[in-house]
Amino acid sequence: MEQFYLENISKYQSLVDALDPCPKPRISKGMPGPNMVVSARIRPRSENERLPSATFPRSSQENVVDIHDLYNHPSGTPILRSNDYQVDRLFHTNSTTEDIYEDLVADLVPFAWNGGIGTLFAYGQTGSGKTFTVSRLEELVAETLMNGNLEGEREIYMTIIDLAGNAAFDLLSNRGPISLLEDSLGITQMVGAVEHPVLDMEDMRALIERATSFRRTAPTLKNPASSRSHAICRIRIWNRADGSDGLLYLIDLAGSEGARDVAAHGADRMREARLINISLSVLKDCIRGKAQADTATSLNREKLGQKLPHIPFRQSALTRVLKHVFDPAGARACRTVVIACVNPSLADVGPTKNTLRFAEMLRVLGSATNETGADRKSAIQWTNTQLKEWIRANCGTPAILDSVVAPRESGAQLFNLSSTEIEYRCRKCPGVKLEQAKAFRSKLWQMYIIS
Repeated sequence: MEQFYLENISKYQSLVDALDPCPKPRISKGMPGPNMVVSARIRPRSENERLPSATFPRSSQENVVDIHDLYNHPSGTPILRSNDYQVDRLFHTNSTTEDIYEDLVADLVPFAWNGGIGTLFAYGQTGSGKTFTVSRLEELVAETLMNGNLEGEREIYMTIIDLAGNAAFDLLSNRGPISLLEDSLGITQMVGAVEHPVLDMEDMRALIERATSFRRTAPTLKNPASSRSHAICRIRIWNRADGSDGLLYLIDLAGSEGARDVAAHGADRMREARLINISLSVLKDCIRGKAQADTATSLNREKLGQKLPHIPFRQSALTRVLKHVFDPAGARACRTVVIACVNPSLADVGPTKNTLRFAEMLRVLGSATNETGADRKSAIQWTNTQLKEWIRANCGTPAILDSVVAPRESGAQLFNLSSTEIEYRCRKCPGVKLEQAKAFRSKLWQMYIIS
């Protein structure tokens, strides 16, 4: 197929140039949920890639990308086949990992610091830059945790494991085998995995580098060192003052492969690819189930006695480890970020479409109704729009910004946050001191109690 592309580069370019520069807008059928962001990152083309880019972010519509493929029509005349995909955030080839961190990941760190569960997944075809992205994000997380700018004293512990099929290994103990077992409370424990205390940034960097050296890789047609397992970095942040802890998961998923990429490697590699694809499919079902539960809650659609969505976390070792992230009945606040990494080259147009299609399936959109009046009786039933109206009317001086305190949350989701988290958000606003943050939080709770 690559030879066909090479022979028709000029034809492809002429067909792309003839396209309408302002295509029909992609109409979204709702708004994304507040607790999950699905993004895509387009890797820059390398100098040795001979084929042009098939990935074209729209200048006329944010977060929409067009994929143009050249089809070898039976008539003998190549034709263009186009698809468009939409995500919550789209990072172009000129975007840096630092841009991604500031936009998506920076808020996960204080969220976990204050007792929440933050999870980052990086997914994509081998060679799309996901391991590169996660490695740099881990360094930036380490800098944020250790620079002393977060409020309060915490103890930090790190565990890094490797999942290959249904087997699990501790990457910080020379890749020794571990067991995944449920305790009496239904929580999956990583039996045999060592939790390492982290005292400074150098400690954390050393642990990450050590784990990387034991990561399972293997050559494929696209990448001589493709990740053939799921690497899970768990950072536990313990608050000695109240005995609570927050969790931050940074997950580099195994490179997704098509059968053609592993066909030359025999039955073992085909079996490996099948196990990877099965675990990714289960992960998709779990993420969607959790997002659907969150969306139903934000729109106040839950009914007395209504069954919660089924989350098939037991079907994969990966999702068993992350069960508490997906549990719709869980009491802890969770946020999830997904980064779908794609190759821009025309040669990779098939896997790129599969990756973006997977990303779109993770997006669960809620109703896009535009309710601006505070016509609901209870504050816990407020939409994000109504909540922002109340914040603007009670913001004080200096102003507490609605976009910082409740960027996406509904009333129910905001009241589910801890007092520490609400005060932290208030203090992120310019000029706001702790006393004003506490007064605002108190007024917010009083309004909730009265309503």
